[in-house]
Amino acid sequence: MAVDPPRSDGASPTGRERVAVLELDPLGHRLRYVRLLLVAAAGSDARPLLLVPPAVRTSPEFAEHLADVPAEVVEVPDERRAAVRVAVETAAAVGARLVVPDGDKNVAPLLLALARTRPPAVSVLLMRTVLPGGSERTTPGMALKPPLAWLLARLPGVRVRFLTDAFGVVVRRRGFPGIEPVRDPVVPDDRGAPAREPDAPFRLGVFGVISARKNVPLLLAALEQVPDVHLVLAGRCDPDVTAALAASGLHPDRLHVDDRLLTEAEFDAAVAGVDAVAVLHDNDAPSGIVAEAAARGVPVLGPARGWASSMITGTGIGEVAEVTGPDAAAGVADALRRLVTSRERRAAAARRARTRLGTADFVRGLLGDVL
Repeated sequence: MAVDPPRSDGASPTGRERVAVLELDPLGHRLRYVRLLLVAAAGSDARPLLLVPPAVRTSPEFAEHLADVPAEVVEVPDERRAAVRVAVETAAAVGARLVVPDGDKNVAPLLLALARTRPPAVSVLLMRTVLPGGSERTTPGMALKPPLAWLLARLPGVRVRFLTDAFGVVVRRRGFPGIEPVRDPVVPDDRGAPAREPDAPFRLGVFGVISARKNVPLLLAALEQVPDVHLVLAGRCDPDVTAALAASGLHPDRLHVDDRLLTEAEFDAAVAGVDAVAVLHDNDAPSGIVAEAAARGVPVLGPARGWASSMITGTGIGEVAEVTGPDAAAGVADALRRLVTSRERRAAAARRARTRLGTADFVRGLLGDVL
């Protein structure tokens, strides 16, 4: 991808509104979202702008998700407030709509930047709309974000959306009145999972960036009570997860660990290659991994509370268990046994649920008047 100075005439090759996408963090699903937006914008404007700091541009995730996307790369400063200010000024200078698909930490900097210059049109996505007192550790930002998002959404030319789950189970968020949802973009895979060998062990997978919040120690404790199930971890593991694996009492033959950034093709194959996916963190945010499992017809083992639980129980694609308290490991083990028994029924529900998946709602919600 070449780095060119942005055109300053405010025009696009098709005469439509130009798009500039800002992303300051390469981790998780973020650059997959950026790719979707850039590819869609390139359909109406052959050269959208991609605004990133040097650390994102040199990341492995950038090479995996964005290296082949036709866009003009403009580097912005590493410091958040300065980066947002430069992004706003750049978009305004070329007459582009500024799209911020990872808006959570950028609401306050956007308000400041938009007050200092002739503002461009702006689309902002709030990926996390959790409030204080929920299942996650309370931070000052949780309390500040709702009123700041309310102010931002009322500025002329600014569109604010929140990320809901890929199935559209949740359509409004307490504390964020008037802010509409866009569905987490997940592409259904009609190829389905490979056929299971009759005598093969049941394989339970954990995927993505595998950090402490994914409750791997709890899962390991539960698996000690379900001896016929193997565990697959595919994705970059945090040091505490690696330490938990090393201290586990599971036989090494039951552990299959691929500790690295997976390509999209490798991720697809890894999810499709297990019998069920474990998503055991009780968080108040949409789970992309739950939807990615359903996209391939794979059932899910999830928490009894929170957004992931609503996705699983609302579609019937898996089993849930409490993930806190002294009996959590036994409860997860019981849920896993139920899932082993009900796998075919849960897989059929996952295949039905994947008909609700897609990317159009996400792209239209952020770029609607550009397409």
